[in-house]
Amino acid sequence: MTLEDVIAESKDFNLLCDEIKLSKAPKSLLLICRDGDYAFNFAKLLSISFVNDGVFEKNDHFKKLQAGTHPDVKIYPTKEKLLVSDSEEITFESFVKPISADKKIFIIRNIDNSMEAAQNKLLKILEEPPKGVIFILTCQNLNLVLPTIRSRCYKKELGKLPTNKIEELLLNKNQSLTISAISDGYVAKAINLDNTQNFEQIFNLSLSILTKMDNSKQILNYSKQVSAYKEHINLIIEILLLILEDLLILKTGEKNLIHLTQYSSFLEDKCESYTIKSICEIQKLLDNTSKTLNFNTNFSIVIENLLLDILEVKYLCR
Repeated sequence: MTLEDVIAESKDFNLLCDEIKLSKAPKSLLLICRDGDYAFNFAKLLSISFVNDGVFEKNDHFKKLQAGTHPDVKIYPTKEKLLVSDSEEITFESFVKPISADKKIFIIRNIDNSMEAAQNKLLKILEEPPKGVIFILTCQNLNLVLPTIRSRCYKKELGKLPTNKIEELLLNKNQSLTISAISDGYVAKAINLDNTQNFEQIFNLSLSILTKMDNSKQILNYSKQVSAYKEHINLIIEILLLILEDLLILKTGEKNLIHLTQYSSFLEDKCESYTIKSICEIQKLLDNTSKTLNFNTNFSIVIENLLLDILEVKYLCR
């Protein structure tokens, strides 16, 4: 099963396709999803459904879209974020008649990452699109989208996918349960993790930091290991936070973990070295480390300090 198949079978997608068939679909649509890649692929498939009057099929329109050559499906921004020049081009292009279909679709990816001036430039065209023109916008954080944009679009929040659906897409079957847990229902994120080289080693390192590191003599070794995966530090921090959430559940007396259910027995055995207070304090340490690493800092020193602070918190909060 491919990502396209998963989207095409989803309830969200089929409900919108039904509205297209009944000519009730909005002309300006805002797809909301924390998984930006999933929302973007959803938007692309939906554009084919619009072109085919509510029917999605992998026909010539689909093939041209996948090849980036469809003349009537325009994807923006052309660079990292939407610029004023992009919005001006979109407005101009929206009045140009379609070539191979009876509709023209504009997909604007991550509108929440665009300049405010660029969003303002779209207000009029979103409110009154020319005949046969459809706008599909995506965003990860609705709060970063101008209220005036939000009010002009039909907002659709895309639901998460069941774990079993995500697992079907993954090639790394040995880690499929862990990857699906970390992805939290977001399929594009799961696929990215599935394609991450050394994912298993990265996960095991993260787990080891919280369950096996118990004295300062180990810090240098752990710091070197983390530095070896420097480009994946955000993933390491995310895994650490998920493990802590499950540890917190165990400390409150619950047995049903949210994330790493396959590690229940192991984590239950290890949670004795933590208190609820220490878990909460370490969560704060990780959040602060994420912010610190956004600045030009010495990576090794930041990681060594983090590891030392984790040990100190565990000791002080016993």
